[in-house]
Amino acid sequence: MAQPPEPVSTPELVLFDLDGTLTDSAEGIVASFRHALAAVGADVPRGDLAGRIVGPPMALTLQRLLGDQAAAALTAYRADYTTRGWSMNSVFDGVEDLLADLRAAGVRLAVATSKNEKTARRILEHFGLAGYFEVIAGADGAREHKADVVAHALAQLAPLPERVVMVGDRLHDVEGAAVHGITTVVVGWGYGRADVIDAALGARRVSDISELREALRA
Repeated sequence: MAQPPEPVSTPELVLFDLDGTLTDSAEGIVASFRHALAAVGADVPRGDLAGRIVGPPMALTLQRLLGDQAAAALTAYRADYTTRGWSMNSVFDGVEDLLADLRAAGVRLAVATSKNEKTARRILEHFGLAGYFEVIAGADGAREHKADVVAHALAQLAPLPERVVMVGDRLHDVEGAAVHGITTVVVGWGYGRADVIDAALGARRVSDISELREALRA
């Protein structure tokens, strides 16, 4: 039997990933990914596409997969995702109540996502969640890696409190936060189940929203 998550010190600031953490976005991302590959005549990889492509920046995913065709595929992906893919999305159960309770307790909240920043804001506004966050930071332009996105968020949140925590679902969330000395709570309902090693870089795991509440003492 899994042990209950060890609580972190009650945070003063929580950075949330978006895809696989706050919202279930796999359907739209996978649909637009398939559209992008079809647009350049590339074969769709076999296996768990959601586990493979949801989370990391799509530009990097396509570059690794397609090489010289990546730029054209990315253009096709973005056109399709901003038209229809973004709306194939839902908020995970219990997320909004958690955000409301954290805010009521005086905890500062921000989003640090590898998704395009404008699209991330659009999704959060669509679901009525944008108002919970001081900052919504995304992976635009030169911000290709999660550590860069976290840095972008932190720069807008200065002066920073002492106790900062990241909440995400993938190894790149853990690694990106660790660059800045931030511990991550890894949620078990996302898409990175296979790529996050137990206790990696001090990360803690939770299996459901109740355990996340306990870990954050919300």
